[in-house]
Amino acid sequence: VLKSLSIIEDDSKGLSSLEASSGLKFIAVDQYVFWMYELDDAPKKIQSAEEELEQLEENQMAIEEELVPLAEEFAKLMANPLVKLGHFCGECSWHRGTSCASRVEYLMNTYRDSKVKAQVALMENTPSCDRQNGETSV
Repeated sequence: VLKSLSIIEDDSKGLSSLEASSGLKFIAVDQYVFWMYELDDAPKKIQSAEEELEQLEENQMAIEEELVPLAEEFAKLMANPLVKLGHFCGECSWHRGTSCASRVEYLMNTYRDSKVKAQVALMENTPSCDRQNGETSV
């Protein structure tokens, strides 16, 4: 059968005619073999992907558990009047139309500062970025 198919394969008109009359699509033997190997390997690949997904989900859960105390610490810092993170006004004008939030991004990217460090430094040096008692100076 493979020998007769390879003869038909060489004759494109004959192959097209046979495909049309039979309602089947014929492929080259090497392509068939490749696809069979792919199909044989599929269960292994699926199992490997499922194991990787399970590991990633476990990692995500561990990271989320680590975030709980950090979120609590962040809330305390935001409420601390000495740190004044709750006073930062990102929408205010830092200088000539540049917002305080844009300046923080610049400090983070240029000097590799953390967001908190950049905000605190900006509020210390630029009063307009320090929203006192909820008031903004846009």
